Amino acid sequence: MKKTISSSYICPADGSQYYRSAVGLVFMEWAAGLAMETSKVESAVHNQAEVKLNQLEHDEPAETMTTSCKR
Repeated sequence: MKKTISSSYICPADGSQYYRSAVGLVFMEWAAGLAMETSKVESAVHNQAEVKLNQLEHDEPAETMTTSCKR
């Protein structure tokens, strides 16, 4: 006697298995995109801060870097 597998196990009639899979894939793509954008922003902010620090180190005279109180 040959057993057959019901098609409901292979392809659910309501499609919920495929819907959950699609939602999972969309979420993973969104999370990966968000991680890439976050990395780009962090890199840009870091680069801007480094440029500003270099400007401050090289452009300002030493006298303005220290404060002295003379009365």
